[in-house]
Amino acid sequence: MVAVVVGAVTVTPAPAMGGLGEITAYVWADQPSAADYEPAYGYAQNSHGGVRVARGGTGVYTVVFEGAATRSGVAHAVAYGSNAICTVAGWGPPIWPTGSDLLVRVRCFGPSGAPVDTRFVANFTNATLAGDGRLMYFWADQAVPTGVRTLTHTNMYDSQGGPISYERTGVGRYRFYAPRNPEHLRHFPMVHVTAFNTAAVHCQIDWPDGWEVRCVNAAGNPVDSRFTVTYGVKVDLTGHTGGRFGSGTFYHEHISGDDIPGDYYVSTPTGETGAANRYLSTGRYEMTFFGVGAGYGHAFANPVGESLPSRAWPRGYCAVFSWWAQGADQTVRVHCFNFDGVPTNMNARVSFTAYRPPV
Repeated sequence: MVAVVVGAVTVTPAPAMGGLGEITAYVWADQPSAADYEPAYGYAQNSHGGVRVARGGTGVYTVVFEGAATRSGVAHAVAYGSNAICTVAGWGPPIWPTGSDLLVRVRCFGPSGAPVDTRFVANFTNATLAGDGRLMYFWADQAVPTGVRTLTHTNMYDSQGGPISYERTGVGRYRFYAPRNPEHLRHFPMVHVTAFNTAAVHCQIDWPDGWEVRCVNAAGNPVDSRFTVTYGVKVDLTGHTGGRFGSGTFYHEHISGDDIPGDYYVSTPTGETGAANRYLSTGRYEMTFFGVGAGYGHAFANPVGESLPSRAWPRGYCAVFSWWAQGADQTVRVHCFNFDGVPTNMNARVSFTAYRPPV
């Protein structure tokens, strides 16, 4: 069960609420000090109604997806335009007074671990796959599971049929298990992870298709934590195959001039050749996805584990800095930091989607 705290009230999701069907929602929360506001349309989408963001205190936010009350699916969040760390603290409908909205709780912290106001992006989906590809998401609901824990709650889905399980292999270290991709889905995957915590915790996944997650506190020390994962092949970061989207990685070990190599998948006829990477300066990268340009949409970023076994990770964290259309193409800029909040080169993953859910 996912616990969402509303003031002193705990909201505990159970099986999905009937009649709503698929819910896809995302937001760019761009007014960090506002008490309550409606984000810019195009950067805030909800398949079941409007979007609001409320601030409950320093670094404490509630994203309200109106009319989208559900107790299934998963949520993600990451800071935008700053060196903050953001977590998901819970999601679900309010329990008292009851309501029809989906509340996604976000907490943000500075490099010291203290709460801080910042812009951020967040998304939610309980989609099931329609079309060719692979979609898997889950909530690792115990920070210290006993042995291999096979998930049975409603906050999980795998188009391959599952099961999904995970185990703790050490303090702050986890490995998850699910059916591997069939041969016809050997494309580059999309995967993102978010710490599920009310404290300054960062969780990071292995590269580029490793299924190990490591969690650390604001100082970079291993810590046990719950977390959410979304994984897909030929799908966007909200689980859809239609529309324009792309996902890719930056590999910092082989930077040369303004070139930083990586892998990617883009939903255009050019397929996996449809993107270009650019190194700007320490910890600052851009990825341009060809043919998916839009004056709206949603972007997300995470660091990924080091590709050289001799390098320890996590080494830091990343945030979305901006995204914009250039004609038919879409560029996403990512900034990465060490645990002191200083720009630092590290491997990173970025995704963009222009998907607009039907309302």
